[in-house]
Amino acid sequence: MKIELIQKNYVAKEKLTDLLDKKLSKFEKYLGDGASAKVVLSKAGTQERYKLEVTVKDKNMFVRSEVESDNMYANLDTCLAKLERQIARVAGKNKSCIKAFDPAALLFFDELPEIVPAKIVKEKEFTLDPLTEDQAIDQLELLGNDFYIYKDAVTKNVNVIYKRGDGNYGLIKTN
Repeated sequence: MKIELIQKNYVAKEKLTDLLDKKLSKFEKYLGDGASAKVVLSKAGTQERYKLEVTVKDKNMFVRSEVESDNMYANLDTCLAKLERQIARVAGKNKSCIKAFDPAALLFFDELPEIVPAKIVKEKEFTLDPLTEDQAIDQLELLGNDFYIYKDAVTKNVNVIYKRGDGNYGLIKTN
């Protein structure tokens, strides 16, 4: 597995990078030869908080985990357990995505998650009116939602504005 390591405001010790390589390489038994992992290590703000983000991509699969705490080594263990849980869910839904998945040989957590197929339980239909980003934020706040879909007044593309955990907003633009 190809592993890309990115460090932002954080310098990883060799012990941590070796541990990352060792533990992430264990996922190779589930994934194909073209699998890759992107690992972002960062220090969050001025506090002693550390964030670990791991994104694993394979031909038909994309799993991601993000963990923040005061200990990067604890982040690694938590993050890998989350990734393995996601891979187990993918294996339960679409066996062709995973090379070989044996629930009895789990690496990072003790029990297999219950796989309940999701279904559409509610459907809405509405007209997208052209709005500016500021108008879309106003609509988002008025409705009390976490995201709002709108048609951009200038480009006429469909965009999504969403509320981030830090209280700011994110914008997803389409082509």
